[in-house]
Amino acid sequence: MNLLIVSIITLTSIINDNKIDLNRLYPNPIIDIKYQQEWQMNLYEERIEEFKKHPIGNNKIVFLGNSITEGGGNWNNKFNVHNIVNRGISGDITEGILARLDEIIFYKPIAVFLLIGINDIFDIGIPNREKITPLYVANNIIKIANQIIDHSPSTEIYIQTILPVNHEIYIEENGFFPEHNVPLSEQIIQINSMIINQADVQQYKVIDLHSLFINQDGLMNKVYTTDGVHLNNNGYGAWVKCINNYIQESQIKN
Repeated sequence: MNLLIVSIITLTSIINDNKIDLNRLYPNPIIDIKYQQEWQMNLYEERIEEFKKHPIGNNKIVFLGNSITEGGGNWNNKFNVHNIVNRGISGDITEGILARLDEIIFYKPIAVFLLIGINDIFDIGIPNREKITPLYVANNIIKIANQIIDHSPSTEIYIQTILPVNHEIYIEENGFFPEHNVPLSEQIIQINSMIINQADVQQYKVIDLHSLFINQDGLMNKVYTTDGVHLNNNGYGAWVKCINNYIQESQIKN
């Protein structure tokens, strides 16, 4: 009896000694994230605090991205499943994603659906903006995929191409559109092309959302967007229909 008590005490001690501080899985607020602006930082920190309260957990599918992903809300309802976790943060950039991969790597999800990059190139007021080239953004996106693959090789990585934008609708809604030295639509195409071209030698899969949402003029189709950048219900519906088979395949692996 005494031996049993000692064994239980010893086991409890081992568990406690090896207990992981889950807070370590999330970015420290005092760390500066490269190219992150103040408004982005505020949204980022608020959302990270939410993530801490609701960790990913095991056997999950992670939707990883910016406001377009976050705006999908409860993705489980859209696919009639129960294991999708929304890890979108409004305003997020590729450097922000890289800074918060520890949680994802720790829980080793079944699959990650990544959509990121538009905020990296949209705003022209970022300090050292000239360094944020399509090559830089594409390399960061691939780096995100590779870091997950290296630490969680069983996780399926789906990189979704950056959506087109519609500057005409954006101007109607906001009264302006940033003037880029290289047209934003061209930068998006360059990033997407690099992602697609590298897929053959990388371990991620590409889902080409860009081609799905573009119109004959090379802009975001107006039926899918609220403001030329973000999606309306039709847009989310088209996205869900496009990737539904991938989600259902992931359920089989669960």
